[in-house]
Amino acid sequence: MIDEAEAAIIRRIFTEYDRGRSARAIAIGLNRDGIPAPRSGGKGKGTWSFSTISGNWKRGTGILNNELYVGKLVWNRQRFVKDPDSGKRQARPNPPEAWITEDIPTLRIIEEDLWSRVKHRQGAIREDILTERAEDPGAPKIERGHRPRYLLSGLLTCGCCGSGYIMISDSRLGCAAARNSGTCLNRKTIKRTDVEARVLGGLKHHLMHPDLVAEFIAEFHREMENERREGAAGSAEYRQPARPGVVVR
Repeated sequence: MIDEAEAAIIRRIFTEYDRGRSARAIAIGLNRDGIPAPRSGGKGKGTWSFSTISGNWKRGTGILNNELYVGKLVWNRQRFVKDPDSGKRQARPNPPEAWITEDIPTLRIIEEDLWSRVKHRQGAIREDILTERAEDPGAPKIERGHRPRYLLSGLLTCGCCGSGYIMISDSRLGCAAARNSGTCLNRKTIKRTDVEARVLGGLKHHLMHPDLVAEFIAEFHREMENERREGAAGSAEYRQPARPGVVVR
């Protein structure tokens, strides 16, 4: 059964995207209007973000990629394998020929023309991104996308809401919640190089304090003395005469 109130929200998202608004702008508008966001298994902050809307087109995640809105239920898009090192499950996409699709026309809430226009716009945006990466040899490679790119990546948080401080341009950091969902009013930004200089300067000043240096030297000497004693004890045990009846080779 279709929930008409929720269906109206989905239609709004598709219509605004079709009219040229970005997923980020749509998310900010939904949060501003107090429209509750979907939760996944009770998790999440209950606010809209651009990833909730745009998702991952290959995996069919995100509002704009959910084929159930055009009356199609797709199974077996991905499988899960266990990482031998961490023991955690990781998703792996299945080839399209392995997908199972069932038509459920009674659940369609998005017309085919609107769906097609949205898919066309998504494809054009992806093409532009891939072209830009191809033209810029210094652009980050896709397989390195999840690796920290900068010294403090993932370590900075907003003092107002606790969200991460992320790169919002090629040189400046800003609050992720303020940029992506509009749920934080902190619009202050700072140059990445300035933050790194402050942190490194603070570490150098505090870690090189004479008291800390003296403690490090003392601890080093204690460890060296312990190793010397253990080595001496081992040598003494090795030099002890063998007990009667024991053959030493």
